[in-house]
Amino acid sequence: MHELRRLDLLSQIRPRFQLIDLARTPTGISGRDQRAVMKTLSGLIKIMYPHGQVTDDELEELLLLSCELRQRVRNQLHLMAPGEYDRIKLGVRLLPSGKEAAPELPEADRVQRITLPPQASVGEVIGLAAYEDQGFILFFEMQATKGSGRIVPLGSIQKVMRESIEAAAQYIKAKHDKFGITAEWRENFDVAVLATFMGIPKEGPSAGITIVTGIVSALKGIPVRNDVALTGEITIMGKVLPVGAIQQKIRAAFEAGVKEVILPADNLKEAQALPAYILDAIRITPVRSIEEVLNVALVTQ
Repeated sequence: MHELRRLDLLSQIRPRFQLIDLARTPTGISGRDQRAVMKTLSGLIKIMYPHGQVTDDELEELLLLSCELRQRVRNQLHLMAPGEYDRIKLGVRLLPSGKEAAPELPEADRVQRITLPPQASVGEVIGLAAYEDQGFILFFEMQATKGSGRIVPLGSIQKVMRESIEAAAQYIKAKHDKFGITAEWRENFDVAVLATFMGIPKEGPSAGITIVTGIVSALKGIPVRNDVALTGEITIMGKVLPVGAIQQKIRAAFEAGVKEVILPADNLKEAQALPAYILDAIRITPVRSIEEVLNVALVTQ
């Protein structure tokens, strides 16, 4: 073992490959990432090929194992400090063939892939949520029909989110004249609130302003912008309260191609700690009241 430690087998193999970031993030692979991969690769070569003779296929296999170990570490670092550690995809380019490869992690398929609505629609709103430190897009659809004043939650909506729906309905009922909505809407209309991905339970208060926006849109027949996403808790007085996981939610909006995020003013400082390339690509709009939310989110003539 002591003899193996003194061997430098990596120097003769190093010119045959290049470590790359297949996600093409602006920050790319750090020096620490490269050193970690090289250290693992060196150890594997010494154990499996102490003679130093490694074919391209064998080298690719060792590189993918080394990249996978570092990729798993980077994924955890991203969850703990997303502002410092970007979401990269460690891979390798084999020289001189130019072949590029990256390890396939089973959990990589769990990343949400989103297509934004092609146009502004009545009652359709883009919300932001988080689960286990991962932000994601959540589509809401609201529909108002003639009825007896029922609020119908659909899509595995749980207790706290149901409370947000009731708070939204109460606020709209109290301020109906300000929105130009008939005072009898709670007696004459049913409002269905659908959260997409119906098999997944939805919980938490952060969809409050999203739900208000969707219900007002449905009752008034005014479309909601399809390039804006919302997150924030509400009160029955129309105040917008801060929520958690702001950085993760904004990252999800950025990755989905959202152009503007409406969030509570008290969350602005946390949002501003995100990397510049995200803040340059997405507009952050802080709000303190529902009126401010509707002024931005609804399509105006």
